[in-house]
Amino acid sequence: MCDIKTSYLELIGKAIMDFNLSEDEKLIQETIKDLASSKFAARADKIDKESLFPEENIKELAELGMLGTILDPEYGGAGASTITYSVVLEEIAKACASTSVITSVTTMVGLAIQREGTEEQKEKWVTKIATGETLGSFCLTEPTAGSDAGSLKTTATIEGDEVVINGQKLWITNAAHAGIFLVMANENPSLGHKGISAFVVEKDTPGLQVGAPEKKMGLNGSHTCAVFFDNVRIPLENRIGDPGKGFSIALKSLDTGRIGIASQALGIGQAAFEASVNYAKEREQFGKPIHKFQAVSFRIAEMKMKLEAAQLLTRKAAWMRDKGMKHTMESSMAKAFATEVASEVTQNAIKTFGGMGFSKELPIERYHRDIQATLLYEGTNDIQRLVIAKNLFA
Repeated sequence: MCDIKTSYLELIGKAIMDFNLSEDEKLIQETIKDLASSKFAARADKIDKESLFPEENIKELAELGMLGTILDPEYGGAGASTITYSVVLEEIAKACASTSVITSVTTMVGLAIQREGTEEQKEKWVTKIATGETLGSFCLTEPTAGSDAGSLKTTATIEGDEVVINGQKLWITNAAHAGIFLVMANENPSLGHKGISAFVVEKDTPGLQVGAPEKKMGLNGSHTCAVFFDNVRIPLENRIGDPGKGFSIALKSLDTGRIGIASQALGIGQAAFEASVNYAKEREQFGKPIHKFQAVSFRIAEMKMKLEAAQLLTRKAAWMRDKGMKHTMESSMAKAFATEVASEVTQNAIKTFGGMGFSKELPIERYHRDIQATLLYEGTNDIQRLVIAKNLFA
């Protein structure tokens, strides 16, 4: 009986989710936290107001190897866990959400090439991303293919040992600054999404044109542009993975990308929450700090409760990825829940600050503007519910 009990407990232990970081990973967390709070936060207001690309922030992250947090060490990455990656993005987003988005998308491109590419492709492109030599840009969305990404119109015509790409992409993060564009294009439109393949197009390739950055509500340091392909000719060896596997590559990338978006949302929400706690301690009305009023204290308690729940969902999705488990539904749940919770938290932060929450003198209103994009990109939250339901009833 003792042996049976011991075996049972061992099995249970293996199933327990462990979100603890190793000593090395804790060091990464503290390093990023210090960098973000001491430097990124001080630059964030100017970046937002002047729509400046956070070049210094990205350079400093690259020097620390944090553009390749979960990329393999053999290609210059840190080889850290997905949970660590989530923590890193959260800490960055607390200080500057634009920098977090740029980092997340670059990593997503590197991961896709690392997972699906040949050894030559990994050495050529993943190394450049992991070491910060260049940024990556994930080119999926089109004017008529947003939520229905499988209906994209960009074409890839095979001509001998070359590919000719024609079409347009929209809302492409990092496009104005990337050196590597991971492009989803259909080389056999008659097959629908099964004809889509993935290709790497390098910056300065003739026929590749990047439009002006969009004027957005928030995330103003993350430049989002249209990208045009006019007879862009690349070597066929730039195709990532097998022909017709592009849509699958995109979906797998989004599974990890959505963990990143959830983490960004957590960072923004946490910044709004912490600011609210501090303000409620300092601000006095009717002769006492406003946290003494139940309406205020309950509102802030609600923020804490929901952020904790969102963080647990996000950590679970990250843990499952680290364990090699299918995590499509969990990533979608984390993304939808964390972004909606953080949006609610930023609204309640504005209420807590009152008029000052509405003022551009403080970052509270910026938090609320920045969070709105997380509800939309890498799949709107309606699409996340569609993914969740599909997995439930599969």
